[in-house]
Amino acid sequence: MELLARHMVLSEGESPETCRTQVVNYFESTSLVHYDNIVIDEDILCGSDPKFGQELDLGLKRNRQTLHKFIEELGATGFEKRDDLIGLNQGYQSKILHIIAHFVDGFIGIDSVFYNLVDDSHWLSAATKKQIDREPERFKLLFLKCYSLTPKEASLLHM
Repeated sequence: MELLARHMVLSEGESPETCRTQVVNYFESTSLVHYDNIVIDEDILCGSDPKFGQELDLGLKRNRQTLHKFIEELGATGFEKRDDLIGLNQGYQSKILHIIAHFVDGFIGIDSVFYNLVDDSHWLSAATKKQIDREPERFKLLFLKCYSLTPKEASLLHM
């Protein structure tokens, strides 16, 4: 198995166990990404932990960096303005645009660093930020390592 992605996931619940269960259930039920194995770190940060805000900000920053990287990559293909959508090539250009759209609309992908399960988003809404400030003990950050079979093994097993 190869490490395919790392995600930091914001969850809300009474306990770390409740939040862990939410994350496991989410990944078992979503069709957006599939991993053969997910390891959730034992260290789950509670909203009242002094490191919580720093980690949350870092995850949001990394998502912005990833999004900007894809926007720059799309621009490097010649895409400059909305009118360019009509002539967008199917393939590399459209795949990049597809990934950008997922970041904007909240669909998790292997490139998602931070994922907000509360808002189903890559970002943090003002309402959730206020809720975290009011009830920090209800919010948890979970850190995941997500593994998949190598593409060669996966193609052999799923034929």
